[in-house]
Parts: sequence; C-alpha cells; structure tokens
Amino acid sequence: MVDDRAYEGGRLAGLAADIRDRLSGNAPRANARRGFLRPAPGSGRTLWIKTDSREVTGRLAAEIARSVRERRADLPIVVTFEQEHRAIEAHLAAVPNLAYGFGPADRPRATRRVIERLRPAVVIALGAAMRARLSAGLAKADVASMVVHGPPPPPSARDCLGFVHTASEQRAWRGLDPWDAPLLALLVAAQVEPVFQGLAGARARALFWVADPSEAVAAQIVARWRASEAAVHDILFVGAPAPGASRLSDWDRDRAPLAPGSIVWVDEERFWPALAASCTAIHLVAPPEPLLWAALAGGRVVTAEDVRGLDLLGAAPVIEVARGDLQAFWQDLLDRPSAARTAADALRRYFWQERRRAADAALALVERACAC
Repeated sequence: MVDDRAYEGGRLAGLAADIRDRLSGNAPRANARRGFLRPAPGSGRTLWIKTDSREVTGRLAAEIARSVRERRADLPIVVTFEQEHRAIEAHLAAVPNLAYGFGPADRPRATRRVIERLRPAVVIALGAAMRARLSAGLAKADVASMVVHGPPPPPSARDCLGFVHTASEQRAWRGLDPWDAPLLALLVAAQVEPVFQGLAGARARALFWVADPSEAVAAQIVARWRASEAAVHDILFVGAPAPGASRLSDWDRDRAPLAPGSIVWVDEERFWPALAASCTAIHLVAPPEPLLWAALAGGRVVTAEDVRGLDLLGAAPVIEVARGDLQAFWQDLLDRPSAARTAADALRRYFWQERRRAADAALALVERACAC
C-alpha cells in the first residue's frame, strides 16, 4: 500500500518511503517522488495528467488520455500516479505514445524539477493530486490547470477549472463555478437487456443483489434472507464471500440456470453490467464508486441504507431502506410491479441525465487540453 503522506510533502514520511522503495528494489518510484521524470515522446509542451493513489482516478486518467490522444496525435502526454493498479495499467498501455509512471511528491524541489522537465502547458489533477506546492509552482510558471473529482485547489491556483463528481465536492467548490458532472458515468457499461435473468435466473422468480464488498454485510443479509420466503423462490447475489455462497465465475463455465434459493458471490467485476440490468432490485451499503455507478446504470430499482452517504449529485431517486427491512421491501416490489417500474424508470432518467452532463463536461475538458 502507498503511504499518501509520502506524496504530501512531509520530509520524514518522504525520506522513509524513499528508503523503503530503494531497499525493496523500487528505485524508479523513489526517483519519481523526487521529480526525476522523463518527458513524453513528441515535441512541444506537455499535457500532464496527475492522479492520486485511488484506482477510480486511475480509470479517469486512462480515459482522459485516450480521448485526448484520439484528437491530438502529436501532443506529448504524461500520466503519473501514486499507486499502481494493474487493471488501469493495461488501459494506459493501450494509448499510443503515452508516457506513464509514478509521480512526484509535493516537495519544493521535486515540484520545480518536474515543471522544468515536463514543461507542461496544462495539468489535469485527479482526486487529491493538486496539492499546495504544485498549485503554487504551476501559478508561478503560468501553467493552466484542471481538477477532476477532487477538492478545490489552494488559493494560489490561477485559472483552475473544476469538474466535480459528488455533492460534497459541489459544496466545497461553491462560488468557483465548476462543472457539475460525474465523469464516472461515462465509464460504466449501460446494458439494457436483462439477458442475465434468462440465463442464471431462468428458474427463479426474481434476482436480488446486495452490491457491497463487506463480508460482514453479506453474512447478515444471507442470514435474514434464508428465513424469508425469497429463499424458496429467488436468487440472492452478494458482493463478498458468504456462508453457502458459490462463485459467479464458477457458474460462468457452463451457464446452467441457477436453482431458486441459490446464494451467489459476484466475484468478478465483469458481471456487473449484466447483473445490474437483470435484478429486480439492487441494495447498496457502502459501495466503491465504480460499483455504485454500475448499479445506477442498470435501470432497475436501487436502494441504499444511507442515500445521503452515496454523495450523489442532485436528487438521485435511490430509495432508503434499512438492512432489517430489506426482505419486506423486496416482497413489496414483487407484489406491486407497477410501483417497481415507476422507481426503475425514475432512476433510469437520473442516470442518463447525469451521463449527458458528464459527456458535455468531458468534451469541454478534452477541448481545453487539446488547445494547449
């Protein structure tokens, strides 16, 4: 795991991280943290896309780099990150003439060194990547910047455009006129045909999915579900290993219909779009953002224990349901199919509204990046 303090500019944390990296054979990360980065292929000034340690910002970085490259084959592009994510690296490697690797810490010398070496025309900072010394260094060098899915920059920033993804970010950016658009809505596959229902759920009355990565949550849901009528007629999908649960990847080998009463662990992300489009209802507890948006993209009924805690922009039509009331709520959906369709339609409209706003924002971001 990465130590974020090593990238925040703390001298002792940075020194400890540098020593640890060199002793473990990861000298390139230690060198990058000090600002020793190589320019990207090509001539002219660079587009620098800087991410923090989160996987979700790595996903956004790869998509932004790909979109810019499709428009500007000649533009030098560098993507830096603070934590490696293998799934993201494959997407970065697919972008032609893209330089990518570990990035610098927010130290005065490292910041000056990177700006001198990369000669950025524009910096796109994703997540918490726009820190105080970087912001001041970019302002001094008269470099334009954008912040995507992160807090507003320090007051030293000049001409910094924001793209906020969440309600809390929207509040933090109040008065700075950011774009309100969750770009993550563009990265999910919005499957509309409930093909999974006819394959895995062909013998069941309904499919339900508790899309949460917590084993404790999965165990509690399974215990309550087994004592309900749903355990006789329906299929329950959970987001973590649970007592008596089989793996969905094992089902994928022969794709025989699952027996009613089956409990299935959704153990691979590739199943999310098909499952989201096929379930009668999806329940969220504390999902990571990619899983949250995959659930919203399915156009089905989505519930949550804490709707406000999902931190979504606008009035998202997600229904708040306590964990102990979940079985009764699911039964009510089956008893009142018209109400279920109304709730699903409202969520479908919300998702596509946010996706259109995100598309407009992404176009503005790419156009500004390509103009450098």
